[in-house]
Amino acid sequence: MGFSKRYITMKDVAKRIVLIAFMLLGSISAFSQTLSDVQKKDLIKNFDKHIKTISSISADKIDMIAVYSYQIEKASQFLEENQRYSGDKEIYNKIIELKAIVKNNKEVVDFITPRASGIYYTKAVSLLADNKKSQAYEYLQKAIALKNDNIMAQYELSKMSLDSGKIIKTTDRLTDIIANMKPTEEERMLCQNLLAYAYDKNLLQSLSLIKQGKYAYAYDILNELDTWCKKDNLGICRGNIVKKNLEICQKGIYDNHIDITKKAISKGELKVAGDFVENTYDYFQRNRDAIDDNASFEQVVHIVVDGYLKQAKSMPEAKNKEARTDLLFKAKELSAMVGGEYENSVLKQIALLNGSSTPSDAKLDSLENVAQNTGYSIEYNNYIKDTVSSPEQEVAQIEKDYIESSDNKQPSQSVAVAATKTKAIDKQVDEKFFETRQFMQVNNYEKALEVLEKANRLAKMEGDKQAVSDMYVRAIREITAKRMSKAEYCIFQGNTEQADSLVALTNDLIEAYNMQQDTAIVRIMNSYLRAIDNKVCQKKQEEINVLVYDILECIRKNDFYTAETYINTAMQIKGNNECRLDKTKIRSLKRQIEEPLEYVKQKEEIDKLLAEGDTTKYFIEYAKLELFYNKNKLGEMSVYHTPLREIMTQFGSDKLAIKTTDDLIKYKQYEGAIESLGALKEMGYKAKHAKKAQKRIGNLMAFENMKRQDKIEQSYRITDKYNNDKWFKYFLKEYKKKLIKFQKMNK
Repeated sequence: MGFSKRYITMKDVAKRIVLIAFMLLGSISAFSQTLSDVQKKDLIKNFDKHIKTISSISADKIDMIAVYSYQIEKASQFLEENQRYSGDKEIYNKIIELKAIVKNNKEVVDFITPRASGIYYTKAVSLLADNKKSQAYEYLQKAIALKNDNIMAQYELSKMSLDSGKIIKTTDRLTDIIANMKPTEEERMLCQNLLAYAYDKNLLQSLSLIKQGKYAYAYDILNELDTWCKKDNLGICRGNIVKKNLEICQKGIYDNHIDITKKAISKGELKVAGDFVENTYDYFQRNRDAIDDNASFEQVVHIVVDGYLKQAKSMPEAKNKEARTDLLFKAKELSAMVGGEYENSVLKQIALLNGSSTPSDAKLDSLENVAQNTGYSIEYNNYIKDTVSSPEQEVAQIEKDYIESSDNKQPSQSVAVAATKTKAIDKQVDEKFFETRQFMQVNNYEKALEVLEKANRLAKMEGDKQAVSDMYVRAIREITAKRMSKAEYCIFQGNTEQADSLVALTNDLIEAYNMQQDTAIVRIMNSYLRAIDNKVCQKKQEEINVLVYDILECIRKNDFYTAETYINTAMQIKGNNECRLDKTKIRSLKRQIEEPLEYVKQKEEIDKLLAEGDTTKYFIEYAKLELFYNKNKLGEMSVYHTPLREIMTQFGSDKLAIKTTDDLIKYKQYEGAIESLGALKEMGYKAKHAKKAQKRIGNLMAFENMKRQDKIEQSYRITDKYNNDKWFKYFLKEYKKKLIKFQKMNK
């Protein structure tokens, strides 16, 4: 019994040891989750922040729903991260409190979130009833931002767009509802009725404007209707009526332009007439299909240009150079709109008026003329008495007289020579002359003049006073020569700032001692100012030469805007009146970048059309751009251009390629049309699939080229381009055959 009892006791002891070990581990674990007083305080502070934030959630603040969701998510994450501190009683209470608040408010947010779009719509309708349209519009935008297929919100926005006269925006939105948002039958009928109302309302308004002769206003409305009609799948539009009235508007606008131009001419307002001619030309270019009369346009151009030339001839060039240049530039621009023999005649007249055998660039001339001549001889023109002699030769002689060198140790007119020759009566004055000489030798001019002031105070007799006066003159002349010589050297080194300072100091010195009329001083200043300006002129020529290099580099990189900036900068570089800068290369480069720059500007505008989603207009304008590129042989200048065919191929839509081809044929862009059709080749179509379209383009192009001599170059271009490509055989064969036929008929 005793042994058994002892055994049981030992077993109990073992159990207790194991239990104690577990308790120790537990206490260690618990210790690892404890916080310092500072940490605990910060943690409770963060709990309070989350509790306060989540408690402030309000079901009335719909705009804050996204924020509320984020706040609840962050609070939940915070709870999860700090659950391990639940052993602390105070923190445990905070955990329980935050959990309860998060749960209640999450239910509110989860309920409102899918219904927020509808709530916004309801508020918008209420505001519309009170005629608060701007606030209603904001709520409708919020409604569709949360749920794009909120059909009634989209419908209300369509009504607002229509009231604002935005036809395309209205019809696009309504069409999108019907096609993509799965409306109920009632919603579909609402949208269709609004579409029909939009068409009828705007068509009637345009017809009323046409009757009033307000063609431009009517055109804007009809143009939008025409755009919609092309996309109308519901049969609401009557496209033939829209097109017919569009042509009436185009003709009416053109006639209005001509009438106003003629009225301006009759009143002698040539400038106003010129502005209208430019507007008319731009309009004619965009609407040439609807306008077959250009005789009246050419007539007003002739009158305005001839008027400009007459005015320019009557202006004395010296007094009215800028105005005269501006008139000649405008005459040149307007004559280019007519072209042909008339333009050549005008250019010859402009050249004669400018005193040249070849027409100059009026824009560059104007830039150059506006820029002011600059130079030291202009700034200090009171010293310029001789502009005939060579300043360099004069400077060489002045340096012999005043400036020391290894070959000229004692210049004849220097203070050093004078000091040795002067026989001053007073010994003290003589000593001051010696000091002056020493200071002059180390170029301490201020101290030298200060010593002369002391010599002047010491001079008591007339002989001494005269000697001091002569020494003053000698010193000022030598200082002037030395400073101006240093200024010239500074220009040579490219230190213009120091040169400016030296010339200004020299001028101040001369004025301080009233020596502006001293013949030696005038000779020194006259010679050096002109010589320095000549060096400046050389530097400016170097600057122009560097700009030429920069322009060429810009052209190589296809950066034509920067090239134009450099050209304009170069044309405004000017020296003094004697500075003759060679800007021939700059003018040549200006002519070289004109077409590339125009290409870049046009391309930027055309790219905007694609960004706005107007692919139809984009391809029509891009075809014109490609024609411009080909006609001006911009490829030879390495101007980067993506061919139309390549762009069409990248789109990868055969339907788009076919539609674009039809549009380009319609707008007589035949080169673009055949290239657009060529995209089908890249998409794997056989030539026979496009046979009919190829023959049609060939026929139309042949007919146009038969009538116009300036199309011969185009004929050569397309023959070279497609002659060895069998895919285009139907086009080329039809073109050649019909061209011969039409030319025979035309004879």
